[in-house]
Amino acid sequence: MPDLNITALAGLMGALTLSACVSVLPEPATPDALYRIQAQADGPVLSAGLTIREPEAPRVFSGAAMVSEDASGALRLVPGVEWAGPATRQFQLALVDSFAQAGESAVLPESGVATRYELSSRFKTFGFMDGDAVCDISLTLIETASRARVKSGNVRLSEPVLERNASVRAQTLKTVAEQCVAGVSAFAASIESGS
Repeated sequence: MPDLNITALAGLMGALTLSACVSVLPEPATPDALYRIQAQADGPVLSAGLTIREPEAPRVFSGAAMVSEDASGALRLVPGVEWAGPATRQFQLALVDSFAQAGESAVLPESGVATRYELSSRFKTFGFMDGDAVCDISLTLIETASRARVKSGNVRLSEPVLERNASVRAQTLKTVAEQCVAGVSAFAASIESGS
């Protein structure tokens, strides 16, 4: 019986030690505001089904944080504001929503729907750079069956940020992101023209 008491006592001490360690960890900062990327209501019409993949991005641009890069290349998180979820996923969902209901549909890869084309993309920059809110994304449109590249391009939009206030900065980046979604959807909608 003495072994059982020693084992129980050791387990209790271990649990107390672990709970003491957890309680000294800092609480994560709660942002003052969360922002969503939304599609414009009057988006283009697709002439063929399109699967929209989540954009690739460096980790610093793909999360919920809004990022600022200065002239020296130093990256900083903008305090007090965040995206309402991972920025790349929000961008993808806004793209799907951006297409008008008439015509063919845009779908997510996880839907399992076979489409004629796929759109893949990669953010070069998505944040603040040298005082501007910037969305710079490269695009590739692929024919699903043959895996042949139909066309590629780039959408780059920027807008000066007029104030250092975090909410003004975030609203400016949200506006640029939504304009970027419109530019990408126009690129994808011109599938058949090859332009």
